[in-house]
Amino acid sequence: MIATALIAGTHSGVGKTTLTMGLLTAFRNRGKKVQSFKCGPDYIDPTFYRWITGRPCSNLDSWLMDPSTIQRLYHRAIAGADLAFVEGVMGLYDGAVGEKPGEAGSSASIARILNIPIILVVDGTSAAQSVAATVHGFATLRQDLNVAAVIINRVGSERHGQMIQKAIEETCQIPVYGWLLKKSIEPMPERHLGLVSAVTDQPALRDYCNRLAEVIEQQIDLDRLYNQIRSHFFLLEEKRWDQKNNPITRIVTTTSNQIRSQKRIPIAIARDEAFHFYYEDSLRDLSDRGIEWVPFQPVAGETFPAHVKGIYLGGGYPELYLEALQSNERFIQDLRQAFQEGLPIYGECGGYMFLSQSIEDLSQRRYKLAGLIPANSVMQKRRQALGYVTATALTENVLTSPGENLRGHEFHYSSLTYQKAELQNPVFAIAKTTLAGEKAISRSVGYVEKRLTASYVHFHLSAYPAAMDRFVSYFSS
Repeated sequence: MIATALIAGTHSGVGKTTLTMGLLTAFRNRGKKVQSFKCGPDYIDPTFYRWITGRPCSNLDSWLMDPSTIQRLYHRAIAGADLAFVEGVMGLYDGAVGEKPGEAGSSASIARILNIPIILVVDGTSAAQSVAATVHGFATLRQDLNVAAVIINRVGSERHGQMIQKAIEETCQIPVYGWLLKKSIEPMPERHLGLVSAVTDQPALRDYCNRLAEVIEQQIDLDRLYNQIRSHFFLLEEKRWDQKNNPITRIVTTTSNQIRSQKRIPIAIARDEAFHFYYEDSLRDLSDRGIEWVPFQPVAGETFPAHVKGIYLGGGYPELYLEALQSNERFIQDLRQAFQEGLPIYGECGGYMFLSQSIEDLSQRRYKLAGLIPANSVMQKRRQALGYVTATALTENVLTSPGENLRGHEFHYSSLTYQKAELQNPVFAIAKTTLAGEKAISRSVGYVEKRLTASYVHFHLSAYPAAMDRFVSYFSS
């Protein structure tokens, strides 16, 4: 293992993402090879982290994945890196609905599974010594976690930061690595620069990250941070040897060469500004099973090559590129022909929307698209779905047989209205996570016809070997 720390917050909006971006950039500028991870199902932050580090960011989620999958993905990702940072989700102990604090779906559970120290980010706004009480509560709520240090965000002045630091270190005996002055940090890039994700090189974003790294260098003791998290893993290495001086069994991760199929199956995958919500680990695991990904860019006017055995349209922001997508008539015609010929097509969220008859934007302008699903997509001002779901297959599809379950996640602002209720062929019945005593409500979602499977649900297939095997078999038959 390498030096790794989890950047956790007391709540959403405390500054975890900004701090993580700054730390990744600062250590990259120091010549370090830094690996990033993101707790939870989020697709957006990983695009920024990959762009900063030049290495794919891995999602780790203890509700979507079992501990062995988390361990496998972590150990595979850190190969060749000097250190790693895991950005948490929401507050440290926040997880899936119905779970106890620090259990499935939480940042705390990832820190526990990987046995990594936690750097807690706290907000210094409108408080001073009272912040120590917050830190004490987070550090002592569970004894199986190591809150190793604190970084204070949004302090009003040097004196204010010193007051909070003194209170925390004397009361909690937890070191404070530094604080970030409120006026020294600019807004997050997606707000400040109008960016929704980082799929292309953006000079303005690069300048922002470098300025952020300069602030981090000035206001946080990075040498102390690095040395402390390194010392944590030196102690772990010592504990791997028992009293008889024999090595304790280590985690073994399967390499790509050990399981890579000899036969390659070319699958077209849309990868551009409109379609880029993919879990990189899932793509890699599917590649290890024989899939050869053939990327193309619909927004740029491209279509998929004729030799592919199927098409994968992931999530993203098709609603932001409707004119370009509607104008790509060759891609739309090729997709319709592929559907008629029985070529497998899989669409997730944004891909599901594109496969419908049309998408109506917030200005009520309608753009005709693939037309393979008898429904129309309509963008809404309010979020239509958010949260973990258990999806039960209602029919044969690219991932499962009827009755089989997969855990997934929904997040979208659009809705699909089918032309006639009897024309909908739903692929899953999904139920959200519930509180104790709360009745689970199931609803039918998605669409399946011929060899097309599509829905709003995002799945992290690395946690489901059987679903990955079926995916490969489905596209190779």
